[in-house]
Amino acid sequence: MNKKRISKVFKQISLPYALTTSPSDIKYFTGLDAEGVLLLNPSKSFLFLSPLYPYRAEYIKKLDEFYKLKIKKIAVEPSKISLKLVSEIKKKIRCQIFPVDFLFSKVRAIKEKSEIEKIAKSQEISKDILRKLKIKTQDSEADVSRKLIKKALSLADGLSFEPIVAFGKNSFFPHHKSSNAKFKKKFALIDFGVKKDGYCSDLTQMFGLSNMNRRLKEAYRVLRKAVEILCLNIKEGAVISGAVQVASNFLEKMGFSKNILHSFGHGIGLDIHEWPSISLKEKGKFQNGMVFTIEPGLYFEGFGGVRIEDVFVLWKGKVIPVSEWRKV
Repeated sequence: MNKKRISKVFKQISLPYALTTSPSDIKYFTGLDAEGVLLLNPSKSFLFLSPLYPYRAEYIKKLDEFYKLKIKKIAVEPSKISLKLVSEIKKKIRCQIFPVDFLFSKVRAIKEKSEIEKIAKSQEISKDILRKLKIKTQDSEADVSRKLIKKALSLADGLSFEPIVAFGKNSFFPHHKSSNAKFKKKFALIDFGVKKDGYCSDLTQMFGLSNMNRRLKEAYRVLRKAVEILCLNIKEGAVISGAVQVASNFLEKMGFSKNILHSFGHGIGLDIHEWPSISLKEKGKFQNGMVFTIEPGLYFEGFGGVRIEDVFVLWKGKVIPVSEWRKV
C-alpha cells in the first residue's frame, strides 16, 4: 500500500474510510493488477479479492470478509462504485455511504515524477510509431489500424485505446470506427496511443495535408494557433474552463463556432481519460504536476475533420509536451 498517496485522499474528507472498486485505483494505491474492493483508512487499509488471485500480503483479505466488517461511514467516488455494491453494503454492512465527487481522481491528477516519466516514455513510443508510419494508396483504414496494433504490441505493452483511423470525409466523426475504405491519396486523421508500464499515451496526427481542400487547411492552421493560445493561458491556479474559454473564443472569432464537437482535452495516466476534463464546463484548477491532452478539433460534414493532439504536463509553471519533460 502506498501510504503517501492514501494520506492525500483523507486530506479531502473527515470520514474514517474511503472505498473504490476501480482497477486503476487499485493499481495506483497497491501496485497490483486486480479487480476487487479497496477499503482505505489513514492507518490501516485492506484489499478484498477473490481467492483466485495469486497475491498474498497482510493487507489482502478474501472478498467475502468485506461484508463482515463493522464500520459506520464510508466515502466513495460515485463513478467508481456500482449501484449493486452500494445496495449490498447498505444491506449487509449497514453503514452510511457518502458520495464525494472526484475523491480519488483529484489525487491521481497530480502526477509524481515517476508517473510523468512513464507517460513520457509511452508518448515517445507513440510518436515514433506514427513518425515511421507509411500509408500506401491501397491501404484501408483497417489495414493501417492493424499496422498500429502490431507496433503497439511489439514496442509497448499494447494499446491505450482502439486506434481511430479515418480517411477523407470519414474524419468528420471524432470516434470513427476503422473500415475497409481505401486511402487512395486522400488525407487521414489518426488518433493512437500505446500503454507502457501501465501508463497511457494519446496522440492525434493528420496525414496527407496537401490533399485537403482550402477550408480544411485553414482549419488546421487555426487549430495550431488555438493550441498555442490555450497553452499561454494555462497557469497554476487558473480555472480550467477560463483558459479553455479564451481558446474557444478564438475559434469562434475565426468563424468555426459550428464546427466544434468536443472538449479541448482530458487528463491522462493509468486510464486514457482521467480528471480533469479540459473543457468549458470544468470548474477545477490547473495544478503543478497535472498531465493532460490538448486536442481541439474542427469538423465539416461531408468533407471531414481536423484534430491536433499531444500530451502536456504543467511543470514548474510551464506547459510543455510530456515527451520533452526530461529536457526541462
